[in-house]
Amino acid sequence: MNSMILKWMAIAAAAASLGCQMPEQPVPAVRGVPSQTAAPAAGGESASAAAGSEVMERRFTEGPAGPDAVQTALIWSEKYQQLSETANQLREKNIQLFEENARLKKEVETLRAQLSQTQKELEEANEFLQKMHVELNQWKADVLGFRDEMRKAEAAQLQALGKILRILGAEPADNGG
Repeated sequence: MNSMILKWMAIAAAAASLGCQMPEQPVPAVRGVPSQTAAPAAGGESASAAAGSEVMERRFTEGPAGPDAVQTALIWSEKYQQLSETANQLREKNIQLFEENARLKKEVETLRAQLSQTQKELEEANEFLQKMHVELNQWKADVLGFRDEMRKAEAAQLQALGKILRILGAEPADNGG
């Protein structure tokens, strides 16, 4: 209903802008096409009647150079319809982009929270690995130190055993060297 009213308003505006107007003087009713040699009627009305008939003749024989008011109104109506459709499409696209933007903002917030949590866990894991590295190095030092202690203890036991065997009168064994 609104589009019909808008179309008629556009047609009326186009007609008014193209020069369609009411004549100032009444147009005489003519049955046939008036001729230039028509005999004047009575008095001063013959000149105005002749001028009126010329205007009538020109009005119906000469058309405007461009499109008439109805065609112009139809053209503007079509342009309006196309622009309305384009505006509706752009409005729908804007709504879609707005919804997608809102969805992406929520997703960004979620991902930032996950990133923060992951960074926290990574820092904790890094601290734990550093502590484990220190403990591993300490354990290596302890194991290597324990090996040295074991070797010294075994060497001391062998020396003591060698002394005991000498005391008992055993012959020393050649080590082959």
